[in-house]
Amino acid sequence: MQVKKINDWFEKFGRFEVKHRWGFLIGLLILTIVCSLGLPRLKLDNGEEDWFDDWETTKVNQDHFESIFGSTDSLLAHIKAKDVFDPEVLQMIDELGDELLNNVPYAGSITSLMELSLPIGTEDGFEVTSPFEDGVPSNPAELAEKKAFIMSRESIVNNLVSDDCTETWLIVNLEQYSENLDQAMAKIAPPAMAIFNDPKYKSDKWEIRPAGLSYTEYEEEKAIVWQCISRIALGFIVMLIFLIVFICSLRGVVVPSIATLGALCTTLGASAWLNIKGNNTMILVTVLLSMALAVGYAVHYINSFKMYFRKTGKRKESIVMGIRDSGWALFFTVITTMAGMLSFLSANIRPMRWVGGITAAAVFAVFVFEIILLPCLYSFGKDQEPDPDFVKNEGSTSSDLRVEAMGKSILNKKWITVVVGVAVIVAVLPGIFKIKVNMNYADMMGERTPYIHRLMEITRSQLGSQYSYEVLVEYQEEDALKNPQVLKNMDEMAARIGTLSSTKVSNGKPRVSSVTKVVKEMNRTLNGDDPAAYVIPDDQDLVSQEMFLYEISGGNDLYNYVSEDFKAGYLHIELSGYDGEEIVRNLEDVKKWCAELFPDASNAGVVGEVVQYAQMNGKLVRGSIRSIGTSLLVILLLLILAFTSFRTGFIAMIPNVAPIAIIGGIMGYASVNLDMITAMIMPMILGIAVDDTIHFTNHIKYHFELTGNYRSAVLNSYREIGKTMIMTTIILCAMFGIFLTSTMTVLVNIGWLSIVGLGSALIADYTLTPVLLFITKPFGKETK
Repeated sequence: MQVKKINDWFEKFGRFEVKHRWGFLIGLLILTIVCSLGLPRLKLDNGEEDWFDDWETTKVNQDHFESIFGSTDSLLAHIKAKDVFDPEVLQMIDELGDELLNNVPYAGSITSLMELSLPIGTEDGFEVTSPFEDGVPSNPAELAEKKAFIMSRESIVNNLVSDDCTETWLIVNLEQYSENLDQAMAKIAPPAMAIFNDPKYKSDKWEIRPAGLSYTEYEEEKAIVWQCISRIALGFIVMLIFLIVFICSLRGVVVPSIATLGALCTTLGASAWLNIKGNNTMILVTVLLSMALAVGYAVHYINSFKMYFRKTGKRKESIVMGIRDSGWALFFTVITTMAGMLSFLSANIRPMRWVGGITAAAVFAVFVFEIILLPCLYSFGKDQEPDPDFVKNEGSTSSDLRVEAMGKSILNKKWITVVVGVAVIVAVLPGIFKIKVNMNYADMMGERTPYIHRLMEITRSQLGSQYSYEVLVEYQEEDALKNPQVLKNMDEMAARIGTLSSTKVSNGKPRVSSVTKVVKEMNRTLNGDDPAAYVIPDDQDLVSQEMFLYEISGGNDLYNYVSEDFKAGYLHIELSGYDGEEIVRNLEDVKKWCAELFPDASNAGVVGEVVQYAQMNGKLVRGSIRSIGTSLLVILLLLILAFTSFRTGFIAMIPNVAPIAIIGGIMGYASVNLDMITAMIMPMILGIAVDDTIHFTNHIKYHFELTGNYRSAVLNSYREIGKTMIMTTIILCAMFGIFLTSTMTVLVNIGWLSIVGLGSALIADYTLTPVLLFITKPFGKETK
């Protein structure tokens, strides 16, 4: 397939477009308005059901658990003080608990030092008492007695209060809410934040650290939205500044801006008319790629137009020639980039499929805006007298000639270029095999983000834990949970889970809670408060009696862990952090132990959103890797078809594979995990990097058809588009460089990985592409 013939067709299209420029502009305006009217209907969220193909099963299991035990969500306050039994601290805990209970939607009950239910021995057996039922005693001796009693309870120490009395929890147990998490957290978090930030709860005597699923999810969403919007906005401004410096043309600055905004409004508006729901996290890829390609397409066309305009001085003829020289290359880059993004459809994850489809549509829309607006708007204006110096140099500037001279040097040292290129790839390959596929939440967000710093302080404390899951044990028979052997097996399960790497341990005590703690505490109380009696009785009747006595005595902790018919119970496991792969590995052991310890149970397994998201990370990354592989294969096939040559297609792929290999190698050496965000960077960089490769290869082939000489073809291409490739890369690197200022590690990673990828892609295109084409001569024998 001859590039010259295709270029001739684009030349005809250019003449038609210039002739009917008002028709094109009005048609584009009408299309944009019609599509943009759908934007108010646009639905963007981060719904849990979108991430799981088996969401219905997951939802059924979670709903079944909550139908028995209520909501798994709670609002937490980690309280740190010199002594949490200080009267002022206790009074604050009491007031804070009451205010949260009265003002936070779905608040059901409070668990704190002020709201305990503990069994105590009496002459008649025992009774359940709350030490601070009558408030904080003013008598120091009485307060010390109550403190000693609480600290003697094994089920309380290093669970609700630390053994050194410097930390405690205030827990607001939330009732089950009918809405999804996004809707519920919007109701729960704001009033809770207002209370926690009230000046009356600020003191040098204590520190309050809020936490909880709905609370921190709300903080996370606000932080991510602000960081993303502010960085994209700053990046957009930086893009405009560099365009002004490099292009020196108002039209050259305005058109990429309009193209970016117009393409996004058109595609998102059209998707809204079609009732396609989007994802508010993944849209970041669409916005970034649209901005990047709008710049690249504009700079390539404008520089081509300017070259002819300097040489001829004829405006409309230069516009047509600019379309002729850049039209096919631009269109083909659109096709390859769209194909790369559509590879996300193979990920089997709805948000990834959506971002692949919407980004592919946005890429095409950017091209449509650029190919209409640039020629039409540049067609307005006067001709000028050609500059003799530019005529002499075929319209090239001094910087174009310096790039050509650099190209000569590269060709003269072609074998050194090949050896260095191979050496770099060999050097990064071991790093690729060091990459860990994992999502460590704290590492992704980074402690420079204020709420993450607070959560990490909680996690590193004695009692602190932000994440947890449950192990459900359910039988068909009533009173099955009164069977001593079942309870002992639950105790054994708790002991085994306590040895897992992800389980939180406070001063040697694993943070695993279940009904067995209540039973053992009652048994100890009935046996003269003997610590040796803190065990599960062997007699089922005794177990039943102890539970019955606890219930009628006013104890309220029993049904926190078992169902009213005693068919089901669960273990609550607190985690030391959020390491996706580690959690998944640990859960495999938990599932195996469930089958071993509860073979007769009708249902024994793991429940909890943390579990689902840990498993989702692996699925997401595997889907992204599959997408990267698919996009590489599709782009290779397109390159082969476009240049009708296997050799040319494979050669053109090398500069595109090299940046991905380099990014992967650096990630491995720098111990940067491959997570759901970093995995998304690869296809985005590939979509941008392939543009320069296509432009350069296409120009070389075109000039070879004209000159019949590879050296002339390569040097002409350096002179005509070499500077453009540098300009687009500098602008894009500056734009992504703004992300380095973010407080969120994940956005910083997007910044530096993008800069590394784009920089290495430019170097590969400048060196490997022309050298390999010069050495292999894939376009046929030279005629001159």
